[in-house]
Amino acid sequence: MTTRPRRILVRVAVSLAIVVGLALPPVGEAAPARYPAAGLGFGDGAQMTWLGAADVNRELDAVTRTGANWLRVLIPWSDVEKTRGQYDWAQTDLVVNAAVARNLKVLGVVAYTPDWARPPGSYFTAPPDDPAAYAQFAATVASRYGGQVSNWQLWNEPNYPQFFGYLDHTAARYTALVKAAYPAIKAVQPGSTVVLAGFSPIGGDESPLAYLQEMYGAGAGGSFDAAAAHPYVFPGGLGSSDATGWTEVGTLHDIMAAHGDGDKKIWLTELGAPTSTAPEGVSQQEQAKQITDVLAAAAATTFSGPAFVYSIRDTDTSNRDDNESNYGVLLTSDWQPKFSASVFAR
Repeated sequence: MTTRPRRILVRVAVSLAIVVGLALPPVGEAAPARYPAAGLGFGDGAQMTWLGAADVNRELDAVTRTGANWLRVLIPWSDVEKTRGQYDWAQTDLVVNAAVARNLKVLGVVAYTPDWARPPGSYFTAPPDDPAAYAQFAATVASRYGGQVSNWQLWNEPNYPQFFGYLDHTAARYTALVKAAYPAIKAVQPGSTVVLAGFSPIGGDESPLAYLQEMYGAGAGGSFDAAAAHPYVFPGGLGSSDATGWTEVGTLHDIMAAHGDGDKKIWLTELGAPTSTAPEGVSQQEQAKQITDVLAAAAATTFSGPAFVYSIRDTDTSNRDDNESNYGVLLTSDWQPKFSASVFAR
């Protein structure tokens, strides 16, 4: 997830009904969809890559008490293959197996680079020196989990410098990873769905719109099955000047259509809001409203794929003035239910 230091227009009447959990549509009228037909999911970012089995199971039990049928799972190349050719699958096995046991479909996010594959001294989110090395790892992941997982996301927010080695103007380099990994995964798992990284809703010349245009210019067309976005709208919410994370999603799809990809979906692989006391933080009630507003707006489109709420649980609820510690939607860090747990309860 991205903290936005700079950082839908469809107002759907169901939003308040979802938050309150009481209102019903008038007789003879269908209730607006609460989330896209492709499904609702949750993600926990990097946190689930270090949790023990008891905590993983406890978090996923919370997910199963909602209407969710998806889980977004980070598969960190930087941890799994720390030494070239030697793999440690223990944590990924734990999370994938726990999700599948609960009938949650998994979106595996293949991201981040081990020391041996990137320039000396570079940050672990930097792209590898050789895109073929990333492609080989992605294919290895698809081969290992192909019987359980058929949906793969290539990296996370590469348009935001923190998640691509603190580099700028990276669309061409990210496209090189996509063009290498896509055929490698398809060779192992032809029926899989390969999703682009979700773009961070930043402005400027690496905004989602500019980044995708540059990717097409670098030859990305034909190397993905779906695009992705991260439609955060905090702190102002839907209809405010903070809502470009959502309002630009339709324009992203227009760009795709102009390049012959209008039949492809845009997966919403992160959305949410921090319940911190920081300037961009919101109340737990406002968090629930912003999430349900975006989900309902996405449900009203024809191009939205599955939508994933970030995140399951706070990392440190006691750190009240830190956004990153307070994105949890279902649970505080000490396992207390948050307001949205009742909103999503089924």
